[in-house]
Parts: sequence; structure tokens; C-alpha cells
Amino acid sequence: MKSVLVAFVAMLGIVWCANARAQVYQCIAADGGVSYQDHACAPAQKQKIIDVPSRAPPGYVPPAPATVAAPETTATGLPPQDYVPPAPSPLPAMYACVGAVNDKPYLTHSPPPPYLAPLGVMGYPPQSLSQAYGAPGGAGMSAPELAKPRIGGPRIATGMTEVQDYCLPATHAQVCGYVQGEYDANHRKLRMAMPHEQPPLEQREQQLTAQLNNCRD
Repeated sequence: MKSVLVAFVAMLGIVWCANARAQVYQCIAADGGVSYQDHACAPAQKQKIIDVPSRAPPGYVPPAPATVAAPETTATGLPPQDYVPPAPSPLPAMYACVGAVNDKPYLTHSPPPPYLAPLGVMGYPPQSLSQAYGAPGGAGMSAPELAKPRIGGPRIATGMTEVQDYCLPATHAQVCGYVQGEYDANHRKLRMAMPHEQPPLEQREQQLTAQLNNCRD
């Protein structure tokens, strides 16, 4: 409908400016389309004659030509870009490990290096701690002393052996669980912290929140 009105106004402008004809023909096609022209319609179209003044009425001002609005620019002179939210902070790279001595699972940011462990704890040799680590016969050695590795000499002679924990890259679910635990612990501290203690805890909470965005489905 808007295009039809534009065509009609344009036709009026032609008639007024040319001062040649005082009639406009409204033509209605079989499909309902409407057009305006300065001559008779086609035989298959319905025709309606509209009388218009041969001159523009007093005070008539022709419409200004359509203009295309210039795109908005930023302070840098470039068009503004659509806002793109920042990407979530990546989850930390972690490893799921099992202790060589106690068989306990744990998560760590990097696999630990090899370390010394008592032979008796590792099940070798098959004898008591007093026999493995104490003086011959084990006489006079207290329990705390039994827990201390002997110093000096080869490792086997001191009752120690080198072991290393078994580690694999942690799964996505394991890392998410770890980060969630860090967030919960930090949030508890933040709620109980004094005002001057809150800024670093708030910064840590923002960091952990950004990482947890990777854990939401």
C-alpha cells in the first residue's frame, strides 16, 4: 500500500509540474494491484479517473527526496560493532593421580616428580618395620623413629625406594568438580571476610565463576 501511495504522489507531482493534464487514471488489475498513470488503463483493468488541479495549490512544497541515513560511527570513526560477550575463562589443565604409596586418588595441576618411599610400606621386603628399618633386632626403637627414613648409604640400604604416582589427564567432569569445590570454599571465606579482606576473594570468585561457565550445559 505504501508503494501505491508513493506512486500516486509522484504522479500528482508530474501533473502539477507539467501543467498539461488535470486527470490521473487509477488502474486496478485482476489480482488487485493498483497503479496510477497519466493515460487510460488497459482494457483488462478497472479504471477510475481522479480529477486534480492543473496547478499546485498555494503553499504546496514538494516532498524532499529520500535520503539514506549515514551509519553511526564511534569515537574512532568506525561503525559500531555488535556486542560480543567475552568467552568463558578456560578450565585449568589438571591430572587425576593415584598415590603410589597409599593408593589414594587426587587431582593436581601437574604430575608430581618421583619420590622416595619406605620399602616396608611398599611391601618389600616382607618383614616387620622394626626388622626393615631398625637396628639389628630392632631393640630400643620407638614408633616415631620407625616412621623416619634412615639417612646415608644406597637407597636399598636405607630401606627406601623411588616411586612415582600414576597420573592421567583429568576428565572434564573431574575438573569441573574441582573448580566447583574451589568456588564453594572461596565463597564461604568471602561471606565471613572483613571489608578489607574481600577484594582478593571477590576477584577469585569472578575468576572461578568464569571458569564454571564451561561446565554448564
